[in-house]
Amino acid sequence: MELICLGIAAFILIFNIFISFTRGFRKSLLRLITVLVAAVASFFMARAIAGSMGREIVLWMEATLGGDPNFAPLFSGEIAAGDAISTIVKMLVAPVLFLLLYIVLKGVLIFIYWILCGVTRPWHRDSAASHFLGVPLGLVIALVGILVFVTPVFGYTDLFADFAVKSGEAETTTELSQTVQTYHNDFIAPVNETPVLSGVYSLIGDKLFDGLTGGKWQEEKILLREEIDVLGDIVIQVQTLGGKSVEAYGNAECAAVDAIAQDVGKSQMLSVLCSGVLNTASNHWLADQTFLGMAAPEIGESGALLFDAFLVVFSTSTPDNIDEDLDFFADVFAIIVRHELFAGLKNAESEEQMAALITDTDFLGDVQELLETHPRMEPVGAALLDVGMRAVLKAVGLPEDMLTSHGELLEEMSEALKNVEVTPEGTLDTEALTEDLAVVFEAHDIDVSEASTQLVAEAVADHFTPEELQSLTVEDVMEKLAERFHDVDIAHLMESVGAAQ
Repeated sequence: MELICLGIAAFILIFNIFISFTRGFRKSLLRLITVLVAAVASFFMARAIAGSMGREIVLWMEATLGGDPNFAPLFSGEIAAGDAISTIVKMLVAPVLFLLLYIVLKGVLIFIYWILCGVTRPWHRDSAASHFLGVPLGLVIALVGILVFVTPVFGYTDLFADFAVKSGEAETTTELSQTVQTYHNDFIAPVNETPVLSGVYSLIGDKLFDGLTGGKWQEEKILLREEIDVLGDIVIQVQTLGGKSVEAYGNAECAAVDAIAQDVGKSQMLSVLCSGVLNTASNHWLADQTFLGMAAPEIGESGALLFDAFLVVFSTSTPDNIDEDLDFFADVFAIIVRHELFAGLKNAESEEQMAALITDTDFLGDVQELLETHPRMEPVGAALLDVGMRAVLKAVGLPEDMLTSHGELLEEMSEALKNVEVTPEGTLDTEALTEDLAVVFEAHDIDVSEASTQLVAEAVADHFTPEELQSLTVEDVMEKLAERFHDVDIAHLMESVGAAQ
């Protein structure tokens, strides 16, 4: 491929120097003017025509797919997909239009050149010196032609090379990455390393390419090479996540999810598109509707609680808060992986296994600590703590007939609650209650972690006021405890639940 590029460049150079030598300085100067006019005009015309092509393609897609309910969100204004498609088409086709328009305009302007030569011929006779002076002008004309040639060719190959390099850096090798690497090694890399031409592109061509592939998106300037760079990073991370069950995810996969979240924030276009997709999909799925033909995934009971909570948050995602949303998702993802909870979230059959994992780890404390820095994620935090409470109740083993089957346990918990100290602020001392409940649980051979015990203490303390406890009997407290444990929805406790550590 590099020989072909060199051959084309050599032909342009030799042909223009020869023509300029034979026609002399005067005619070569006229040719140079027409060539420069063709190059400048083709640059601006390529941008304008590429923009029109992008808009026409979007209109065609809207007419073709807009009536399909599965694709309606892309063109109904819910997602800025139409603007994105139009912008991407413009950035992709403008460089090749630059080359094609230059060739066409040169063919048109050559008639003007012939007319000018005919008008000036009676006034001037070319001398031998004039022929030699035409050679430098021919060299300049040739350089303009070579520059127009290398701008799209090396621009596209440079983009592909960046993508190939990033794809090759992925920890997981896929069929796609192997194909990309093969094509890059056999064709793209040799072109990018072509002597002289690669230098011409680096000196001027890459700036012309950026000028052709740049644009405005939501009042922000974007460049195709920067968007491709971000997409290349995302492809690497997606390859890391692929080919492995979520139950087997570890540090590498957590880093990949975090990197994807960071990459989206680097791109104005991806931020707008991602927030639009999350917002629209969440609202559709919360209303039990399909999104782009896809229904909400079916997962286990605990997993569904967490998934729905994320939908509630993502239903209000905007370009301004998408960074926070994705950062939080990446942090929660890391917590779930660290505590090996994916199995329980994914399969209803694994609820008991997940219950044991939650009660034996610092999962609840990690979640509470995270929520303190992400107040917008309160629904997700409530769902996570709800899942944790379910796990605690499973570990404690309290069925619906708790008053009958666990009367002694509840009586001792009630006594501990009635005797708990009151803080200076007039609330129940949950730290002291946590210690008292830990003694009760241990006496009944109930093995739960300190974090889980504190969650139970927070839950039951929230159910009573110090004044109320003074007027209640142990039997009254037992009934209220049974009532409290029967209701595991603790969303309203979010204000009062402290860091469970």
